Amino acid sequence: MNWREKTRHYEPAAWFLGLAMMAASLTLSPFMMSVSQFFLLAVWLFMGDPVRDKLHRFFHNPIAIVVISIYLLHLIGLAYTENYGNALNDLRVKLPLITFPLLLASVKPLEQRTLDLVLLVYVLAVLVATVISFSAYLRHDYDDIRDISRFISHIRFCLNIVLVMGIIGYYLFTRRGHWLEKGVQVVLLAWFAWQLYLFESISGYLAFLGLVAATVVFLFFRKVKSRGWRWAGIMVLIAAPLAAGLWLHHTVSQMLRVEPVALDTLDRKTALGNDYWHDTVCFPVENGQYVGLYFCRPEMRDAWNRRSALAYDGTTHNGENLEATLARYLTSKGLRKDAEGVAALSEQDIHNVEQGVANYVSWSHPGVYARLASTLFEYSQYRRLNNPNGGSLSQRIEYTRASLYLIRQHPLFGVGTGDLADAYRNAYDEIHSPLEPQYRHRAHNQYLAITVAFGLIGLVVFGLALLLPYLTGRRHRSYLYTVFLVIALLSMLPEDTLETQAGASWFAFFNSLFIFASNKWKDPS
Repeated sequence: MNWREKTRHYEPAAWFLGLAMMAASLTLSPFMMSVSQFFLLAVWLFMGDPVRDKLHRFFHNPIAIVVISIYLLHLIGLAYTENYGNALNDLRVKLPLITFPLLLASVKPLEQRTLDLVLLVYVLAVLVATVISFSAYLRHDYDDIRDISRFISHIRFCLNIVLVMGIIGYYLFTRRGHWLEKGVQVVLLAWFAWQLYLFESISGYLAFLGLVAATVVFLFFRKVKSRGWRWAGIMVLIAAPLAAGLWLHHTVSQMLRVEPVALDTLDRKTALGNDYWHDTVCFPVENGQYVGLYFCRPEMRDAWNRRSALAYDGTTHNGENLEATLARYLTSKGLRKDAEGVAALSEQDIHNVEQGVANYVSWSHPGVYARLASTLFEYSQYRRLNNPNGGSLSQRIEYTRASLYLIRQHPLFGVGTGDLADAYRNAYDEIHSPLEPQYRHRAHNQYLAITVAFGLIGLVVFGLALLLPYLTGRRHRSYLYTVFLVIALLSMLPEDTLETQAGASWFAFFNSLFIFASNKWKDPS
């Protein structure tokens, strides 16, 4: 009996341990993401069938070759790159895009019970991560609500939350269980929905809408035979975005509506007898009120300097102009910009302003409304002052401008694997972007990022790698794979999902798991 036969008994347990470690680390430990992959690679090398048999199985799987073509694009891009340092780092970050397809496509499919346990570990890990983030929220231990995600970026965290909701929904409707078990699943769905709401992530909200839409389409067009129910599903798909659009229009209109101001009726003096300055032109609007009304800079300066160690004429901890932040914060609370207004602020309010929080609503009531308010303010500043710096939406507009400029310059093959940073740096100068150097980033859109790097040909290859595994066979089109793919595709619109370790690992792990690990997923009925 050789050593491979001796270790064969332990292979299932070792393989499960590696997959479980990976599932847990996706939201809890970037370091363990790497450790888990090396552990799985070691199991793959030294246990089970000989490596040559595994490689033979892999290279005779056309879907596996299609899946790894994303990574092959990056290897081909080395041929015409100039910055090999950046290129090798990019290849390192995206290594999961080839390791997981190789590992999971070259071994026998897992038992369904093993897959269930891996997904259970994943759900529990995300639950633990949300409890940790929510405890930070309750303690107000953050400057920005999105900072409560302690281990990975809030954007990647929200993608994990949405996928977990899809997984829980899958087991809720496909597996029999005690009423208590079903009740726990419903409570968990509500918990994760609330956590997603708190993060104010456009990517997360978009992914959640994709989850809902994919579920409706899957159930009504794969499982429902009644023509009446199918029409009902179509009506839901039409009505839901219309209702969301109407709500968005109403909410935005309320935010932008400012009551007319008769300047001759406004108070001219503060309670201390100093003059007010009233302005409705130069200053912006916050929560439907002009920031420039009831403005007394000398009183604000004296009152603030008595309450804070940060100078009124300086900056906040996150580098924003302190006077402007304070003025916006006072306005958001309905207070005047004078000594009385500053005196009415609590110690928590002072701390918020010091941290750069400019709107009380963003701190006290995080969620969709707060996110909309901050986005509208950013965009209004961009339109009025041509200043995109510090604004998420306005910066993305500049990222897109630079990306389209580079695509026009290199339409077929792009700039290469390692040259994106240098190309964007030059592009911002050439398009005369008002972005300051610290804000000059890459596309924040995966499709644009791929096109800039590898051209339109690369974009076609990338699209085929994403869609062909789903389209080429019915056995790949399970409910879980469907919702995962929809979430992933939508996440790549506002973010470059694959450009970070957490994003690339999340995508590669679940994409390979749902395609290669099992052919026995039971669909919701």
